[in-house]
Amino acid sequence: MGSFSTSLSGVEAASQNLAVIANDLANLNTTAFKNQEANFQDFFYQMLGSDGAGNPTQIGAGSVIASVISAFSQGTIDSTGVPTNMAIQGDGFFIEQNGTSTLYTRAGNFTQNASGYLMTSDGGYVLGYPAINGVVGPSQTLAPLQIINGQICPPGATGNVELTMNLDASAPVSSTTGGTAATGSLAVTAVPTTSDSVTIGNVTYTFVDSLSGTTSPDEVVIDTTSAANTLANLADAINGTGTGTNCSTGTVANPSATASASGTTLTLTASQTGTPGNSIATTSTWGTFGAATLTGGTAGTSTASSADSTFSEPLVVYDSLGNSHTVTFTFTKTAANTWSYQITIPAADIGGTGKPQVLTNGSGTLQFDGKGNLISPSANVTDISIPTLADGAKPLTLTWNLFDPATGAPEVTQVAGQSNVASTQQDGYGSGALQSFTINSDGIIQGAFSNGQTLNLGRVALATFQNTQGLQLNGANTYVATPSAGVPSIGGPSTGGRGTIVGQSLEASNVDMTTELSDLIMAERDYQSNARAISTADQMINYVLTMQP
Repeated sequence: MGSFSTSLSGVEAASQNLAVIANDLANLNTTAFKNQEANFQDFFYQMLGSDGAGNPTQIGAGSVIASVISAFSQGTIDSTGVPTNMAIQGDGFFIEQNGTSTLYTRAGNFTQNASGYLMTSDGGYVLGYPAINGVVGPSQTLAPLQIINGQICPPGATGNVELTMNLDASAPVSSTTGGTAATGSLAVTAVPTTSDSVTIGNVTYTFVDSLSGTTSPDEVVIDTTSAANTLANLADAINGTGTGTNCSTGTVANPSATASASGTTLTLTASQTGTPGNSIATTSTWGTFGAATLTGGTAGTSTASSADSTFSEPLVVYDSLGNSHTVTFTFTKTAANTWSYQITIPAADIGGTGKPQVLTNGSGTLQFDGKGNLISPSANVTDISIPTLADGAKPLTLTWNLFDPATGAPEVTQVAGQSNVASTQQDGYGSGALQSFTINSDGIIQGAFSNGQTLNLGRVALATFQNTQGLQLNGANTYVATPSAGVPSIGGPSTGGRGTIVGQSLEASNVDMTTELSDLIMAERDYQSNARAISTADQMINYVLTMQP
């Protein structure tokens, strides 16, 4: 009877091997299926005794399936073009939250549900690290990944502007004949206190007891012994002189007026001539202006064509609310190799009326050498500001980058040739809606927004195990971690030995059909051979039973 049981064990083992092979072939087209292989071992042996040399004489009792292992080799990665699809190149498993169970899978055929969450094919949530304000932190906890179609990218206020341009060196110097400038006077009797200020145009001068190395521009030192000396200090600030001593570092000439102090009277003269009735708004908490404005003025006659000696370029910038504003750079040639500039904004944008207003610190002079190279300013122009915006946005402070950050070369030149701007740049933007997203090799989900910005939306997480053979197959291309697999090591792709992500792709099954068909033939012969052994043993028994005495 031993031959029966031995052959039956062989038939059973061959049958189980056929089932493994059949399962591999059935999953030939399954996403990321990992091929399995049955390993056999002998069952046990019957001891019959020993031979003359003392060696044991044993007869085997058949075979059994010792183990079925999964071949965690890399499957072919096929492009699908579906944004939510992803494949793992290398080690690791996606992490899925399905109800109260945490599962692991290599199948990245994910979709989005109605709320934008990434879902596995069996209805689980794909886990990762959601971004907070566009940043994926290294210490975040795992959570379901959500990509909301149409989500808003907040606006970014402009901080830097740049004009790559040339000013025509052959342009005539701008000049005017006739005409008068608006004037006014400020009379004082007492020394100001630190709560006093004077505003001329868009520039406010505040009084301080002393200056420090980091004081803000447009602060004026108080001479506690003399109102006249303090008034002279204010005149220096308005004229852009005496910085670092009488007024704070960074104070530049007021674009609207010049000043002269005589005793306790300050005389203000508008920087440009104008038509009768023009005025520059001027207020003070120290001293008094007769009409609270600079008044009067008559228009002069230009002796140089404004088209030749003056050049303007508009530039759109954005405030903290995402609203756009057009600031205009106006350049006027005032001498050989010398151009004045003014940066203005429409009065309505800052809650005013009338002509465009000059930005705070938005005026100055550009000087060039004999080769047309910019020599002054020698650094970028900073703290150009719009203190108040009518739409309620935060004050806007700009830096005009006059020099290339990579090479240090000036962005503005002056050579003979028509004044022109080759390009303009600014780093602000309005709000935008999510239009599409991609998944990078490091698992970062990056959204592209309608305002031209890209923003990190989250990062896919991967888990690796010390012993992948210890994972328990759970169906639906998922695995359950067992103690034999070890504690999962979880982190971002391309870190800690984890693989990388291939976006818009899927990993194919690693089943090799040719190998499986060859194994199928061997399993079939194995089954047939054991079945034939049973048939032979049956014939022998029947022969014995039919023997005649």
